Amino acid sequence: MKKIISFLSIFLLLFLFVDAFEKISLKQAVEDGLKMSGSYKNRFLSEKEAGLRVEQSLKDKLFSLDFSADYLYRSDIMTIEFPGIDIPGMISMPGKSYEAGLYHNYDFSVSLKQPLFTGGILSRRVEMEKVREAVEANQTELEKDSFIDLIKSSFYDYQILISQKKAVLSLRHALELHNQKLSDLYAEGLVKKTDLLETKSSLEETDMNINDLDQAINKVRIDFHRMCGHYPAEIDTEYKEAEQSEEQALDYFKNNHPVLKTILDQKKVLELQKKIISGKYLPSINGFAELHYGKPGIDYFAKEWSLYFQGGVVLNVPVFDWNKGSCEKNIIDVSIQKLENQRDDFIKDITRTLRQLYSAKESLDQKKANIENMIAYSKEDAELKKELYEEKQIPNVDYLAALQSEKKYEAMKDELSLQIEKINVKINTLISRTKEYGL
Repeated sequence: MKKIISFLSIFLLLFLFVDAFEKISLKQAVEDGLKMSGSYKNRFLSEKEAGLRVEQSLKDKLFSLDFSADYLYRSDIMTIEFPGIDIPGMISMPGKSYEAGLYHNYDFSVSLKQPLFTGGILSRRVEMEKVREAVEANQTELEKDSFIDLIKSSFYDYQILISQKKAVLSLRHALELHNQKLSDLYAEGLVKKTDLLETKSSLEETDMNINDLDQAINKVRIDFHRMCGHYPAEIDTEYKEAEQSEEQALDYFKNNHPVLKTILDQKKVLELQKKIISGKYLPSINGFAELHYGKPGIDYFAKEWSLYFQGGVVLNVPVFDWNKGSCEKNIIDVSIQKLENQRDDFIKDITRTLRQLYSAKESLDQKKANIENMIAYSKEDAELKKELYEEKQIPNVDYLAALQSEKKYEAMKDELSLQIEKINVKINTLISRTKEYGL
């Protein structure tokens, strides 16, 4: 018998060791979830797309090379007539006719074009695409923050439900012991049947609560697994969310939040667009060089295939367009002002939400101190009422109520700590501080 007990003890220790060894960090769960997320993968594709646009805009500044082949049919060609010369007694030359060109004309050419001066338009476009690439990176950070918030919040929701279930199970255990004791006393005729029925009803109600909690736990468990491929029970519960003061959080938000960075980048894009508009009204110069092989070629009288080269510079100067450029710039100025207003509203909204979160956190901290006292009071109250009930000075229902209060306050203590952790998660997500903490 001792050997069997020893073997079971060793097996239990090994099981606990393996279970502890298989635990993973919440950070690892988040990283695995990000790898699984299709929307997060698409954000990187959007960044890649923006990078390709930068490359494309850079290539617009380089020369282009084209090949063309032309065929042209003319129903008539130019003819040059030279009249005859007849000098009596000296010389006589008959008239002559020359055809210039052919009915069937062919031309093969390779042409090179190179922008020489565009009023800064091409350079501004490159800068604009680089800023847009930065905007996409900011959007990726926002997507990441949102996903991290979902996983962490789901994890703490699971922990809160587990804490509630532990409290209900503890209550059930106490009720079960009380019910067994009452059953024995009832069999001896020492207690009323109503006491026994009240206790059994409390047990049934507790079982219903356990069933509801199991359903809620299972839902959170499935959602968490869908997001990261792990179950909440696999996650190490030692993780604590980083904290900072309200002033520190607000300062970090104003200097690092992706939305504020995006608004700033969008303003840069609009300013660059204004410069591009200005560039449209400056002279533009393009160089070109062409190599031709055609028939009849340059010499229309030779009517043979010929190879020739031509090149030059094209100057284009805008003169008048009803002042459209000024109107376009005014429209952009309005868009910039709208972005400024959007930024101000966003800062106000986040500042208000931060104050609400810190206020809620302060309230929970105060409640924790109150709960500590209430747990001590409820334990003492339950013990006193148990004695009073056994002395038949109070009804059984009063003792059951005291017992439930004791377990309720114990559950509230753990739940308050987890709620504070959830608020810390919301604060760090709100100010986009997840990256700094390695998540």
